[in-house]
Amino acid sequence: MNSSPSLSKLIESRIALQKVLEEFRRDKYVVLIAPTGYGKTVLSLELINVAKKYDLSAGLIHVVPYRALVREIYSEKFKDNYPSVGYQSLDEIEFKDKSPYYLRELVVTTLDSFIYNLYKIPVAEMYKILRGARTLGHYYPVLTSIFTDTIVFDEAHIYLGSELTSGNEDEVETLAFMLAALDFLVQMNIPLVVETATMYSGVIAEVVDTLRRGVKDVIVIYVGRENLQVKNLREMSIDVVNIVDEQFEEEHDFPWKTILEIDNNALKYAEEICESEPVLIIRNTVRRAVESYERLSRKCNNVVLLHSLLSNKDREEATKKIRNEITSKKGVIVSTQIVEAGVDIATRLLISEAAPIENLAQRAGRLCREKFTGVFKKCREEGAEVYIIKGDPENIAEVYNKSRVSRTIELLEKAVENNKNAINWRLLSTDEHSTMSFTKILEEIPLRLPREVISSPSYAIAHVYLNSDGQADVLIKILDELGANLVRSSILVNILIPPYNSKEPSELEVVTVDFARILKKELLTSNKCLEYILKDNKIYPKILFIAYDEGLKYIESKIEDDLDTINQKISKKKFTSIIKMLTPTRGNSIKNIKGVVGSFLIAKNECYSRGLGLKIW
Repeated sequence: MNSSPSLSKLIESRIALQKVLEEFRRDKYVVLIAPTGYGKTVLSLELINVAKKYDLSAGLIHVVPYRALVREIYSEKFKDNYPSVGYQSLDEIEFKDKSPYYLRELVVTTLDSFIYNLYKIPVAEMYKILRGARTLGHYYPVLTSIFTDTIVFDEAHIYLGSELTSGNEDEVETLAFMLAALDFLVQMNIPLVVETATMYSGVIAEVVDTLRRGVKDVIVIYVGRENLQVKNLREMSIDVVNIVDEQFEEEHDFPWKTILEIDNNALKYAEEICESEPVLIIRNTVRRAVESYERLSRKCNNVVLLHSLLSNKDREEATKKIRNEITSKKGVIVSTQIVEAGVDIATRLLISEAAPIENLAQRAGRLCREKFTGVFKKCREEGAEVYIIKGDPENIAEVYNKSRVSRTIELLEKAVENNKNAINWRLLSTDEHSTMSFTKILEEIPLRLPREVISSPSYAIAHVYLNSDGQADVLIKILDELGANLVRSSILVNILIPPYNSKEPSELEVVTVDFARILKKELLTSNKCLEYILKDNKIYPKILFIAYDEGLKYIESKIEDDLDTINQKISKKKFTSIIKMLTPTRGNSIKNIKGVVGSFLIAKNECYSRGLGLKIW
């Protein structure tokens, strides 16, 4: 089965994608810098054909930062357009196609799963390894898959650049494991394609230099004309091939009105137009997203809320409502930054809280997508509108680097002072006599580069480990000693929403949250959200293990450590110790069980509000 006619036509029509295929066939290593909406993701459907035809690899692993992206790409772009497709994430999308060992020809996976698999901690048997069982977790099959596949890192700015915009030292440290992984993949002669739309030139150069350590050269294909970003790349001795896609430029060079406004005025505007066309509102925190949703629900008939603390079922309902009731019609979508990457939304209007320039560009990139022909036509006729809520970064941009947000606001205000249409949020280069691309502002706010990461202990350990016969138990001990984690600054846990009497894993309702985040809430308030066991004057969170035997078996127990001990372990960054607590033990009577579906903390009934989410914001 080849890709659908519409996707094949899209790939054929994008001359830069054709150039990537040509360079990939010749050199195997390509970095693609292309605008949002250019079709970078679906390129994998043709890359795999080229890789197989020319014996470059037996398959392709498409790596993305978020579980929501795995779901969307698998369901809407890959599943019906290639004969052997799988996915890997915490979500249960279609059980028959879940492929934790990457054994399908085309697999879309989260970055977390990919990194754990590469570092010899296979996600399919992670609980056995972390519990000290005498097993390698069958890491040879998954490594064989990785070593014989092409790897595509999609939305690479999320995990190669955004860590540097947050100001969070823990997140910056995880970059060491990512860069060491890139270096190792090149050493193993594994074909690589890195794709992004909004990455600062200095970070691009660092990625290219990492790849260069294993190969003679790496081509950067840049979809745009000569501009400040290209100039900066060339000055850093990066080989850039400019591809001027005149057809794409002509179709997407519509007016972009940019307005910086105070919060109340922006929401008033949304209330005025919500009954005439769709509006996307993006908040930086769940709390403010919920507040905006509740306010707009009083004025607008069609309002949908999306954020990370919604259950899988509520998220599916929200997505369905967006497609069936708001897309190309009218209403408001209120979301957090979870929609920044790879999500197509049928609207030409964005209201966003202030954020670093690259995040704003990604948010604006959700607008005016070609697949929504009605909205796209209106964008060409009337233009798109981007409202940015300005204010004190300490109050509205707490999840980002404050000085970077302040500088972004300052440069945006200067750019639009005399011309609201001064910024093009789609094209990477423009005729600056009339408008300028967002990339000019991106290049004027330098990021701290990750050079020091390569000289860090984490990078050195990762480099030695990947190039050795070292086993996972050694790496786990080292990570706990360093207070480091392979993929995140904390641990993700599943919170089960009662009732949980279903016999089908896909019917369980869960919220996946940052463990440190929910623990902080639990420690600071007497109104706790989780179920607990009280023993010897200590509070132990309850945990539910779900496993297969003859049917579906629930095994309920307490976590080994009490709440205060868990908090101490998180404070000391004993991440693998936390993961161990969330995995089955020999004392849980699981000897004869065929497979563990998962482990879950349990939410109280009153802690979850239908449509609003888990109450820990």
